[in-house]
Amino acid sequence: NGSNKIKLMALKQLLDNNKIEYGFAKPGLSGKGFHFISGKEESYITAQNDIIVSACQSKGALVKVLFEPQSKLSDSATYDITAWALPYAFGLDCYAVKEKVLSQGSESIDKWKDPTTSEYAYLIDYNSFNEGKLLAALLQAGVKLRFAERDFTCAGKKYNKGTLIILKNGNETHLQEVLKLAAAFNANIYGVASGFMESGFDFGSEKIHFIKKPTVAMLTGSDVSSTAAGEVWHLFEQQLNYPIVLINANKIGDVDLKKIDVLIIPDGNYKILTEKESNLKAWVRQGGKIIALEGAVSQMASGEWGIKQKKEDEKDENKAATYDDIKKYENRERQSVSANTPGAIYKLNLDDSHPLAFGYPDYYFSLKMNSNVYEFMKEGWNVGVIKQDNQVSGFVGSAIKSKIKDGTVIAVQDFGSGSIVYFADNPLFRSFWENGKLMFTNAVFLVGQ
Repeated sequence: NGSNKIKLMALKQLLDNNKIEYGFAKPGLSGKGFHFISGKEESYITAQNDIIVSACQSKGALVKVLFEPQSKLSDSATYDITAWALPYAFGLDCYAVKEKVLSQGSESIDKWKDPTTSEYAYLIDYNSFNEGKLLAALLQAGVKLRFAERDFTCAGKKYNKGTLIILKNGNETHLQEVLKLAAAFNANIYGVASGFMESGFDFGSEKIHFIKKPTVAMLTGSDVSSTAAGEVWHLFEQQLNYPIVLINANKIGDVDLKKIDVLIIPDGNYKILTEKESNLKAWVRQGGKIIALEGAVSQMASGEWGIKQKKEDEKDENKAATYDDIKKYENRERQSVSANTPGAIYKLNLDDSHPLAFGYPDYYFSLKMNSNVYEFMKEGWNVGVIKQDNQVSGFVGSAIKSKIKDGTVIAVQDFGSGSIVYFADNPLFRSFWENGKLMFTNAVFLVGQ
């Protein structure tokens, strides 16, 4: 679906790189197909810029593999991830249809236009990782930037929460740079002549937040997963083009954390996370922000940070040993698979009113590489939760399938004057899970502002 052209451009780049052919749907056509978001057969109507990817082409086998909603596995003892459908990875609305859909020559290209002459401010839509990259570029350029916590209407146009706001006052020397960057990122930018809104909050309201340019650091070293750290490093150096400081985890006790605003803790083993008190906890209480991923979250759950691992059902806790407990050596690989989650996709209910989820609808598809689910936080914000068994695609072992439900996997917690962002799953998986990049960017720049 072409409603978000920026996300669609990222997908088309992948298709072009793999020489997969596609066309553009003729608008106004109706039909039925499997809806990736609802998981049901539903009606659709094609719109301008919708693309069609046919399985009847030389790369048809690859198309089926990349777009199959439900992965077909010949054996559950498989290598690596078991779900990878591109619509979930890119956060795009999609239908799988059996009938041929009529196409037209080309897409309708909306070229970037100069915004309306403004006497007061510029507003930028915030819908995709492309705008996240623009946000980072504006901060790097020294632009004083704000974002709206709530929806508002100005000059007859509705702006969604997360909209970036650049007041002319204080940015006089940066206005040409703002327009240059907006054009480079093909962003939707609008000029407004007043800070008073037709509905919502005025620009002087407490619902409009200033974005401080943060100093960002990441823990690295021998106890840190090299792939997990590499994904974060690649995001900052190759995509956000924003500086990041690397700190050896074993030397964290010797670091002056007062010079750091945001500390990213990738998957790894960290003794400091399980300590009852540490200079790290003191730093967060004084206003620092931690972004913890995967195994780092589970270690914090045992270190009195505030997040707690969800307990498994205890109804069979005292059951007597059975013959099923006697395992055969030759079956060891298959038995271990029953307690494994090799990359399944889950649909999360998302609190899209929280800054961590700005730019998203009220759902998010998460690539789950582990069975970690946490108790709903009473003293925090449960931003991404699994309310029931919401597995969408991929293999999940029978021994843990019942555990992955009714819990939190993405959360934000106030900790003294600081904050902690928890990602039980990896939103940056191999730089392939495109739809998680904006949420990670929100964690860095928007949360806690």
